[in-house]
Amino acid sequence: MRRGDFLKEMAGSLMQTFKSVYEPFLSDDLEKVEVAADSALGITWLPLGKENDGVPDLEMKFIAGKPVIVMRNGTNMQAMDGVCPVCSNIIIVTTLYSSGKCLNCQKEYNFKTQTGALQLESYPIKTKDDTCFIGFHKYRKQGEKHA
Repeated sequence: MRRGDFLKEMAGSLMQTFKSVYEPFLSDDLEKVEVAADSALGITWLPLGKENDGVPDLEMKFIAGKPVIVMRNGTNMQAMDGVCPVCSNIIIVTTLYSSGKCLNCQKEYNFKTQTGALQLESYPIKTKDDTCFIGFHKYRKQGEKHA
């Protein structure tokens, strides 16, 4: 082996060793930064359910007393507010047509085409250890949009 090849191999091995030693520390630090960012933004994460628990494509759930509409399209999952932003009534979900309607103000929203007169707020979702979590903003007033 030539001297140049030997030095290249040593440098590569040294970097691999360095990465394997410091990787656990970096992942712990990234998790701490994520928790700090959630705290600064006022986001509280609550469990939504298992990632692959065989639930329907569209359903209404009550999480921490709040109505939430959960939509699944294969592996993609979305969560939206289940309260009408105009009149503050709970939205009626029809799974047959994949739509939601406010019976008070008669506004509708189609979840498949993502069209309609209702402008529903989306909630952030993250997956950790095969469990889905939904993020609620804890410092918002009713009717106030998040930034």
